[in-house]
Amino acid sequence: MRLGVLVPTRGVVMQSARRPPVDECWTMARLADNAGYDAVWVGDSIVAKPRLEPMTTLAYLAGITTRVRLGTAVLLPALRHPVVLAHQIANVDQISRGRLVLGLGVGWSLPSAEREWAACGADHKRRVRRLEEHVQIWRRLWRGEPVTYRDGDVDLTDHTIGPLPWNSAGPPVLITAANRGEMLVAQFDRFGRLGDGIITTYVHAEECRLVRERAEEALARHGRAGAGFTLCVYTTVRMEDDPREAERVTEKFLATYYGGGVHSRGTMGLGPADVVLAALGRYAAAGVSDLCIRFVGDDQLAQLERFTAEVWPALRG
Repeated sequence: MRLGVLVPTRGVVMQSARRPPVDECWTMARLADNAGYDAVWVGDSIVAKPRLEPMTTLAYLAGITTRVRLGTAVLLPALRHPVVLAHQIANVDQISRGRLVLGLGVGWSLPSAEREWAACGADHKRRVRRLEEHVQIWRRLWRGEPVTYRDGDVDLTDHTIGPLPWNSAGPPVLITAANRGEMLVAQFDRFGRLGDGIITTYVHAEECRLVRERAEEALARHGRAGAGFTLCVYTTVRMEDDPREAERVTEKFLATYYGGGVHSRGTMGLGPADVVLAALGRYAAAGVSDLCIRFVGDDQLAQLERFTAEVWPALRG
């Protein structure tokens, strides 16, 4: 099981919107790169959960790291124009020499999400169709051949973009499915048609076996039976000697992170090293291929350092 670290692009802005301590993000990315983690990840939101902008942040991270993959957990394509975003993604993929991986989502069905879409001039009700349109347009443009496509606000007439992605297929695309344990057929079907993998969150470890089964069924329905795929889980870790203190810090942090409505469902690693190791090990046993670890609190660099010293050696071994 490969391990990646969520860089606290939201956490630092929670500390200060005017002068966020961004150096913490860069230090964590370098530490992950040097320590042998597989990836560093960034989230996405514009006004609902303000944070550093993902694509420009990943471009910077590409310049200060050498080997980790650079991922979005998750990008909300429907907030942006697909042609412009295709260009930005290809550019970051070139800068990083093919290390980009795209976790894509449609966002929560919450009033705050609807207001975010409105603020960006996007239709919240069309966000699913828009995500699918993005992936289809990106892949056509990334082939390097002239593209003609007309629909809505996209009008391409024998257009190309440059640079193209580092690899001809473009960055891997992970589609959200089964968030909060909701095994929706439409989400798995979307993965079966468009995805190279699944990224999910707030799932219990034992549910991941079912996620993998549903994913394999979706691939078979779309003539892709036997295709390997990534199953990445975004999960939360807080290391404390006292598990109750870890739970308290986590609840407080997530309440601020989401602006209310604490999201605590699913397997989390909250407590000392043995508790965290056992929690994450359950994901590995359930067939999860990748974890995106989100540390909580205002001391996420210290959390990563402790995790690297106390947990990472056992997982790596």
